[in-house]
Amino acid sequence: MNKEILNKFSNFLVKVIAVIFIVLMGINSLLVLTKTAIFPKDYQETLYYENVSAILNIMFLIIFSIVILILARYLKKIISVQRLVLIVMIYAFIISILFAILRRDYVQFDPFNVIDQANNFIRENYSGLDKGNNYLYIYSHQITTVFLFQILLSLFGRATFILYIMQSFSISFIIFMLYKIANIMFDDEDTNYLVVILSGLCFPLIFYVAFVYGLLPGMFLTLLAYYYFIKYTKHKQWYMLIISAVSINIAMLFIGNNLIHMLAMFSAAVIYFIRVRDKKVIAFIISCLFLMSASKSLIYNYYEVKSQKTIADGVPKITWIAMGMQEGDREAGWWNRFNYDIMPEEDYDAKRITEISKDSIKQRLDVFKKNPRYAVDFYQRKYENQFIEPTFQSLLVTAPQRNFDNETKLEKVKDFFIKQIYFDGTHHALTFIMKVFQVFVYVFSVVFAVNIYKKRKEILTIIPVAFIGGTLFHMIWEAKSRYVFPYFVFLIPLAAYGLIIARNKITEYRKNKEEENEKGNI
Repeated sequence: MNKEILNKFSNFLVKVIAVIFIVLMGINSLLVLTKTAIFPKDYQETLYYENVSAILNIMFLIIFSIVILILARYLKKIISVQRLVLIVMIYAFIISILFAILRRDYVQFDPFNVIDQANNFIRENYSGLDKGNNYLYIYSHQITTVFLFQILLSLFGRATFILYIMQSFSISFIIFMLYKIANIMFDDEDTNYLVVILSGLCFPLIFYVAFVYGLLPGMFLTLLAYYYFIKYTKHKQWYMLIISAVSINIAMLFIGNNLIHMLAMFSAAVIYFIRVRDKKVIAFIISCLFLMSASKSLIYNYYEVKSQKTIADGVPKITWIAMGMQEGDREAGWWNRFNYDIMPEEDYDAKRITEISKDSIKQRLDVFKKNPRYAVDFYQRKYENQFIEPTFQSLLVTAPQRNFDNETKLEKVKDFFIKQIYFDGTHHALTFIMKVFQVFVYVFSVVFAVNIYKKRKEILTIIPVAFIGGTLFHMIWEAKSRYVFPYFVFLIPLAAYGLIIARNKITEYRKNKEEENEKGNI
């Protein structure tokens, strides 16, 4: 095909992605400016909504933007961005470790089960794989996360604190990779400073240290994969694609949902291939798919040999789709025990469970067809409850479960800070900052999205495609605000660059106005 036609086609694909991203960021911006989703003070997983003043939020956004621009300009004069990112990384590591220590509470939810099974496997206790109401029998996809945790606990000790250290290192290197990605994507020093400052102000990232799961290491490895793929398109060194492929596959072992990020890279790779015909990116796609299949098979085979048990398929995936269409005690499309309770209820019969799930989907589709207003309301709530909750469940999933009564004086001193973060005065200040931060990221991501449309660079589409894919996935699948947290964090470099674009446009406009006034006075 003609090279010009291929270039036009690749540009068209980039434009389509840009338009979809503009729409999503526009919707999110309008939503967060006028509404907030809040969890109750007892940290039950039930959301309620508050209408907020758009004018006030715009004022706070302007003030926040001006403050961080001034701060960036000041820091630029006294310290290099390389030293600044190192300082912020150290700050994030220390603060997150201190938070984990002061919280001094047990791990709960999925992290508890994953760590428990990893410790059992170290003791060569594989009863968790047995048929019945066992975590890994029902959620067998978690076995890859258990495998990685088992390695870490075997190498460094079985204390949970080792995993907190892993979490803190992950947070620090997420900040580092956000800076590196901004640097390689935009090559703009002002943007780099803003990314580092904003990353340090992303409080949910710090709070998630106590959610000992595959989320944070998976985010770091995903960003590492992004970086080396983007770097390859600029330097054409094949080893960069190898690092990218290995990183994204380990990220998927930590959290299976990172498949969306791999597909985002694939989309950029395909558009890139259409434009430059670089066959190495096709090899990259094939190698990623091979590694994904091979690594999972090896882990499953390893445990089957070690345990002399067959690893079950677990609860059918269609149950998540069915659950994502249901109401519940929490919110529209959130976890409501459907895919957990159905297993023992149906005697773990996968075929029967699949049929019940299909029937549930058909019933809900009938309800939506008969009540289109309700269908709109349901999916509106399902969308909003994921994207307008400013903490992204970082406080809910780490909330202390212990009783604060009858404490010693030392315990009261330690718990003063935890009470401030979760319940008292500081809590309100933190949630306010997280709200303003959320507004900032969405609004200036719109500015960035318009820039993609104009520049038509396929590499700039990786993060937008991941956000689009994550949004679509969780509108179909089970929903929760913590599930979309990685996609939100990855927007930070885009929002920072969006602010720089807006600043430059304002500066240019003022300069032109001054020149016009000068000409008028002559």
